[in-house]
Amino acid sequence: MNARTLPLVLRIGIAVATLCALQCAQAGQSILFPDGTVTLIRATTVYAVDAPVALEQGDLLATDAHVGAQIEDGDGTIVALGAHTRIAIDAAPQGAELALLSGWIKIARTHTNAPFSIDMPTLDATLLDGSVVLHASRDAAALFIETGSMTLALPEHADAHQPLASEHYAERAAGKPLDVRPRPAAPFIDAMPLPFRDALASATARTTAKPAAPAQGRTAAYADLADWLSAPLAIRRGFVARFRPLAQAEPFRSQVRRNLRTLAEWRRVLYPPPAIPRHRAVTPVQAKSAEVES
Repeated sequence: MNARTLPLVLRIGIAVATLCALQCAQAGQSILFPDGTVTLIRATTVYAVDAPVALEQGDLLATDAHVGAQIEDGDGTIVALGAHTRIAIDAAPQGAELALLSGWIKIARTHTNAPFSIDMPTLDATLLDGSVVLHASRDAAALFIETGSMTLALPEHADAHQPLASEHYAERAAGKPLDVRPRPAAPFIDAMPLPFRDALASATARTTAKPAAPAQGRTAAYADLADWLSAPLAIRRGFVARFRPLAQAEPFRSQVRRNLRTLAEWRRVLYPPPAIPRHRAVTPVQAKSAEVES
């Protein structure tokens, strides 16, 4: 039996099922829409991306002083990146959807079912719905909930969640308690990217370009990864396995060696413990004597 002999109802059913499968496969994939050239680190390769590209788990993104970007996942979540911003996508398996190392992002979510978590150096946040603006540096984090609701937690007390409703502001410096206020601090408002004052709109309708695989990459250098390798984020735990091949060659190996004070987890890569020698089986003396006497 071929496709022509299948009953019409069955053929329609197969077509619908195939279409649904394709839509479901595309719905969960995040697409980057750069507004200029964005740096993408995938595995151990660095790419300069200036066109839409499908993102993968573990991708590290960086914008420069004059470039922004937008990420859409097809499920109603939009993430806008400001200038001088560094994020990690799908930061860890069964972990956060995004890690913000530094810079500004704005997240908007509609008709979504699952919470969206964001790791920052001094604060962990989970957006349930609505819109939020976030800023992070290595020693501080701040956010303002425009609409919807969130839960917050300190990285060192991840099980203690604090709910926060819309139109609330929160900030935290390293080693300090969480500071929650009914309105955003003036420095936060003054430094916030101007486009973040408006509601986010989908970039899909504004471009006809289809996502393509990045091309013409180069091997990552230590300078590309230095801030990530020492980042106070959960994603750091997977970096030794991911970037170990780079430490087999110079100058990456020497640069890691010079920074072992802050990269202690790399010590076993540079100075692996000696292999345990295999001991040969020794016949007991008494057994040998008994054999001789017999």
